[in-house]
Amino acid sequence: MNADSRGKRTAAATASRPQERLVVEDGENMHVLGRFFQAMLLNLLKEPSKVKAAEGMDLTVAVDPSGHPDNALTMTFSGGRVILESGIVPDADIVLKCETAVLMKLARIPAGPAVVGFLRTHEGKALVARMRSGELKIKGITRHPLMMMRFSKFLAPSAG
Repeated sequence: MNADSRGKRTAAATASRPQERLVVEDGENMHVLGRFFQAMLLNLLKEPSKVKAAEGMDLTVAVDPSGHPDNALTMTFSGGRVILESGIVPDADIVLKCETAVLMKLARIPAGPAVVGFLRTHEGKALVARMRSGELKIKGITRHPLMMMRFSKFLAPSAG
């Protein structure tokens, strides 16, 4: 791993296979949520459109599952690679704080104009209600709105 001018951790040079694009720190001690994210990221990084989205990101996203601080994890996107590690790094750009079940629903939000239709569904309205109630908090979104949109597009299910 390298450090950039802001001191953030980065992965060197891009690779071609999903296993080469995903760096898992201390994988043998990764908790269940981390292993889920590892599998999800490996699947996403098989798709050329997701690889392209990852290549356009320079972002650190931390996941802080409410009530389960030992399951916190961080994903650092840089140079077309993703570093997945346990815990929350201090310089995370975005921090998602919510129940694990809410987190899984966030991963199903479509990208682009389809999000408007999703927000009209029962599931979409429930997510908005959770944000309003404070059950779902997204720290850093106002400082990094474009990167958050790119991250959302990366996670969004592929069309067709």
